[in-house]
Amino acid sequence: MDDKKTITLTVPDEYSNTRIDVFIFNALEGKLSRSFIQKLLKGGNITVNGNSVKQNYKVKHQQEITIAIPKPEKTSLQPQDIPLTILFEDNDIAVIYKPAGMVVHPGAGNVEHTLVNALLYHFKGLSSIGGVERPGIVHRLDKDTEGLMIIARNDTAHTIASKAFQQRTVIKKYEAIVIGKPNEVSGLINKAIDRHPKYGHKMAVRDDGKEALTQYTCKEIWHTANGVFSRLELQIHTGRTHQIRVHLASIGLPIVGDQLYSKKWEKYRVPYMLLAATHLQFEHPITKQPLQFYVDLPIHIKDFITRLNTLAIEHIIP
Repeated sequence: MDDKKTITLTVPDEYSNTRIDVFIFNALEGKLSRSFIQKLLKGGNITVNGNSVKQNYKVKHQQEITIAIPKPEKTSLQPQDIPLTILFEDNDIAVIYKPAGMVVHPGAGNVEHTLVNALLYHFKGLSSIGGVERPGIVHRLDKDTEGLMIIARNDTAHTIASKAFQQRTVIKKYEAIVIGKPNEVSGLINKAIDRHPKYGHKMAVRDDGKEALTQYTCKEIWHTANGVFSRLELQIHTGRTHQIRVHLASIGLPIVGDQLYSKKWEKYRVPYMLLAATHLQFEHPITKQPLQFYVDLPIHIKDFITRLNTLAIEHIIP
């Protein structure tokens, strides 16, 4: 269909018997809003193994979900007065703090309350290299990931900043709470990543994938009656989609609350995945001034650490 974009999803076992709108929303990590998914279901634009289903239908393992998204009407993005923490700003770039739960840029059925809507309100000038739907966006964070981002305010700054990411001169560090504990206090995960061969909405470790490097250091370990948890500091040397999440899951350390790569993500009742981008270090693209930014852990991660400290039978700091 020329007038529609099609997305195909295969239902993993952990989502069997889940409402179809919940599965699609989680699988696409909020890229389609719940109300838009309901609208597509009502209009017969979502099928299961080729058949239309009701809005409360529950999916089964291995079913193929086909989502036909009509081409959006031509609309201009609207600035929205959304609170935004700005740590640095000049005529070329800004460094902002994206909250968890916020989508970076608009998509089908999700054209409001994104980071881009907030940027358009707070800044008069943004780069255009990313296209009309991604003004200023040099790199991105997943919806549930909170933390630091570089925003480009003109195309020159954008081009130079993008090159710095490609050349791996931008230092990006994260913190995460994971289920389990690593075999070593620190290590380098060197595993290539590409699209999952079966579940196209996920990434996977693949021999034929693109190089991906994640360095980790274990900061704390909690032994509790509910299992073992660790706090990791992570630095990524490449920027693959879902890199940290896929790498940690591949060594048996899924991030608490990760809807895609942790089968037990609902068990711990956290509002967002426990991953945050806490440290950013780079050279200003125009002035060449060295810049460093650190932020504290977000409240939802601190709250979970408080729970762990209360529940801990043994608390280890390696």
